[in-house]
Amino acid sequence: MRAKRIIASVLSFAMCVGAMTSVSVNAEGNLSAGGIAVGANSAVKADETGAAATTSSNNNTATTPAETPSASVITIKLGDVNGDGNIDAADASTVLTAYANTSSGRAIGLTAAQVVAADVDNNGSVNAVDASNILSYYAYRAVKGKRSLEEYLSAPDKAMEELRAQTGSTTTTTSTAASTTTTTSVTAAASTAKTTVTTTVITTKPVPLTNPSVSSTTTAVTTTKPIPITNPITTVSTTTAPKPTTTTVKTTVTTTSTTVLTTTTTVAPTTTATAAPTTTSTAAPTTTTTTAATTTSTATSTTTSATTLPVSTTTTKAPDPNKVSEIKLSKTEIKLTVGGDGDISMVTMLPRTAPDKREIWTSSDENVATVNFEGWISPVGEGTCTVKVQSVNNPLVYGEINVTVVDPNKVREIKLDKSEISIPVGGKDISMVTMYPVSAVNKEEIWVSSDEKIATVDSEGLIRGVTVGNCIVTVYSRSNPDVHASIKVSVTDPNQVSEIKLSKYEMDILVGTLDISYVTMLPKTAVDKTELWISSDNTIAKVDKWGNVYGVSAGVCTITVYSQSNTNVKADIKVTVHNKPVILTTTTTTTTTTTTTTTAASTTTTSTSTTSATTTKPQPTSGSTTSAPAHLIMTHNGATYVDGILIVNKTYSVAKDFNAGGGLNANALAMFNKLSEDAALHGLKIICTSGYRSYANQELIYNNYVAADGILKADTYSARPGHSEHQTGLAIDVNSISSEFADTPECKWLEKNAHKYGFIIRYPKGKEAFTGFQYEPWHIRFLGIDTATAVYNSGLCLEEYLGVTSYYN
Repeated sequence: MRAKRIIASVLSFAMCVGAMTSVSVNAEGNLSAGGIAVGANSAVKADETGAAATTSSNNNTATTPAETPSASVITIKLGDVNGDGNIDAADASTVLTAYANTSSGRAIGLTAAQVVAADVDNNGSVNAVDASNILSYYAYRAVKGKRSLEEYLSAPDKAMEELRAQTGSTTTTTSTAASTTTTTSVTAAASTAKTTVTTTVITTKPVPLTNPSVSSTTTAVTTTKPIPITNPITTVSTTTAPKPTTTTVKTTVTTTSTTVLTTTTTVAPTTTATAAPTTTSTAAPTTTTTTAATTTSTATSTTTSATTLPVSTTTTKAPDPNKVSEIKLSKTEIKLTVGGDGDISMVTMLPRTAPDKREIWTSSDENVATVNFEGWISPVGEGTCTVKVQSVNNPLVYGEINVTVVDPNKVREIKLDKSEISIPVGGKDISMVTMYPVSAVNKEEIWVSSDEKIATVDSEGLIRGVTVGNCIVTVYSRSNPDVHASIKVSVTDPNQVSEIKLSKYEMDILVGTLDISYVTMLPKTAVDKTELWISSDNTIAKVDKWGNVYGVSAGVCTITVYSQSNTNVKADIKVTVHNKPVILTTTTTTTTTTTTTTTAASTTTTSTSTTSATTTKPQPTSGSTTSAPAHLIMTHNGATYVDGILIVNKTYSVAKDFNAGGGLNANALAMFNKLSEDAALHGLKIICTSGYRSYANQELIYNNYVAADGILKADTYSARPGHSEHQTGLAIDVNSISSEFADTPECKWLEKNAHKYGFIIRYPKGKEAFTGFQYEPWHIRFLGIDTATAVYNSGLCLEEYLGVTSYYN
């Protein structure tokens, strides 16, 4: 409805300024939708792409060569679907044709580039709304509108206001009272004959009335003679006397103490007419002309009159036992695969007494599927069609099967390892692409930026920041442009703070104690990183200028930190202050050793809050009594924290969408960069080879290992999806995952110095029984300098340090 309103507004304005003659939109009106880069992350040989594909739409043809295209950037003009340099009605027609194709199950009829140019509202589909938007913009340009297509579509009303202001024009509608002649044609069908009745209505000037708000009209109706028809519902049958006569009936009606004169004009009594049921409600005095067999109806104020149709009575004959009257199918839906086997739907013709049960089989589209005389359906090409079976004995009786044919070699889904990217002006980043199914032959990619003024993207998917702002970068499958995935791109000023990240977003503290959440302001190049701290309720918790949070009284409040240089950027901490300790109990375990060594079992008590306690660490042997330290266990957003440390192993997992769209933790990344720089001063090279992994990526990796080595072996060196530390953004694999890394100088330096930068060797040698995984000297986990140092000095692995287990349930 919005698009229709825009078009009406533009056309009305165009008529007003007298500009709706034959106008071509010049080069000024041609816009770039952003660069569309053609290339592939997955290499495809030229001979694998098949013959050249040609798509024709609205007499404009785009040809895709058989060989692999070069890694060049092709610029598409948004809205210029035909590529003729103009945005006009021809483009709208092409879009409508494509929409009609997809609506009827046919191929869209556009190249991938045309699909991108046609989708002007950037909603991922080509439809009538896109055509309406193109046509609206064409009309706007025709009356000298200056805005670009993107600007116009973002605020069409504002564009029209500007245009009116520029031209000094206004739209005026003038209504003139005059006699009106209306001709109405009614066509009725009965069997194969068609009858047309033409009725001419001549309206004369109103009859003066005493009530100024009421008008009365005298209408003369002349009806021509039609060919008689039999259907009482759709037929108008009229017999006209040699000379029509007019009878005027004057009726006085009193409504709210007002006398109203109603004049009714009726065709001669010999005139008959039967029309579809209608009801006329008159709120004010009107003139109603009713044509019916020898009947005159007079409509008055607040009176409803209706013509009643004759009711026909049909006598049902008994079915012919020798004639097929119904067909039943064992299947009405069949799905096939290109190159695969066919299928069949068994037919039952009723009644069973019918002697002739021969079948006629047809396919609505033999380019999709064919069917033989026995009803065997064979797949040909991807698409949908309908296979129909008819009775030879009675062809009017039929059954239909909806057939869907799928190409297993065609891309069906695109997944990205990043759905959001934030980069500074001049910066760059990339989101890795995975196309499914794996068996798809052509995995070439088409990359498009919604606004190249903000960010560009090349044929390999590398995104570069141009100016501050937000845009969408989309990757399409060249072989199946309907499949695509998008990335939200935010380009920031490298000299201004655009994001604040915290080491904690929630705090549980006691009255009289304090806590702190460490701040990272991004980008690192920001000049002014001064912090402003505010408490929503100083009676519950206070905060100083360094971010130290003090518990004042029991309750919940929010502590907010702002960037002083850009107060639009902030981060919040939910602070809960308690009167009593959160830890509920402490467990003391005594273990007595005779001839064997026993490790104390852990116990867990759950409170009514989100916090549970406590577990004990493994105890030393011999007959000593040891008091195990209690650990605070909390669950938040599907993740488990022990003493504030996020734990992910075989026992504890995270949700599928945990850290969705994330990456490496900002603090972890900053400290790893420092670690790498310091190692380089010693002539050592330590690099990140694997950081953040999504649930889906881990699932793919784990399944591949299981397929290669079996689940028992795979579980010793690869985490199941949801149980990988990489999903938290706090784990990094460095250099090489080969066992040879253990003998390198980089490995030895890392073991001795990682804790100085907040990292630990997550799966140390000799701790396999506790961690559940084999020794991995390349896998480091960020804990923060203080905690990492404490774990390193204890000589324990993280499971021992926190007193937790690691095994799959």
